Amino acid sequence: MAESRKYPQLDLKILYGKAAARCAFPTCRKFLILEATSSGRAKQLGKIAHIVAHSPAGPRADAEYPQDKLDTYANWVLLCPTCHDIVDTQPENYPPETLFKIKQEHELWVEEQLDKEMSNVSFAELEIAAKALSTGKFSEPVDFHVIPPELKITKNNLTQISRTYITMGLSRSSEVERFFASMAKFVDPDFPERLKNGFKQKYLELSKDSSGDELFMDMLDFANSGRSDFKQQAAGLAILTHLFHLCEIFEK
Repeated sequence: MAESRKYPQLDLKILYGKAAARCAFPTCRKFLILEATSSGRAKQLGKIAHIVAHSPAGPRADAEYPQDKLDTYANWVLLCPTCHDIVDTQPENYPPETLFKIKQEHELWVEEQLDKEMSNVSFAELEIAAKALSTGKFSEPVDFHVIPPELKITKNNLTQISRTYITMGLSRSSEVERFFASMAKFVDPDFPERLKNGFKQKYLELSKDSSGDELFMDMLDFANSGRSDFKQQAAGLAILTHLFHLCEIFEK
């Protein structure tokens, strides 16, 4: 993302997703994605800090740490450039156990913020989030029938990483359903179909290069559209998981 070294894409997406694209330092938590420019691409400002040094001569090096874990999500913490420089120039103040704790506490804080805001999501937030997913014209009738989430989670090879988001988002599914019905009745009768079609188009586009948790994280990033506000992220997640629950495009 913000680094030139080649890293596993799934690990990168998990890192940014679980950190909500924010610096993990509790006194910073700066949002690390700039809005898309005229080129249509958002700029990533985050820096990946290796908790255990990547090289033997680096800060916090540990010869006993598994080599195959060095360049993975397990050994990374997401920081802004300033905080990244602080931890690497002061390794005595930020040993691995401190950075692991900072990362763990930050990710827990992110989950708590999303969970708290999920209960506050209203039609206003859902309408904003829906615009990112609703594109083009529909060419097929909508068929919103319930497919057991556990079956879809298993058949799509999703792990606890995605399961946590799905469980959280589905807690607001009834509100999303009421929103869809209200939009179809009072604003645009084709709205549910157009929304589903936009979701389907993006899914098919992304599924060419990713699957499983990586694909779900890609869809979550699409639903969030680079927004830093937790309530708006909660709305995007609520719509994404509602469509995951209902749409037939996922493995059944």
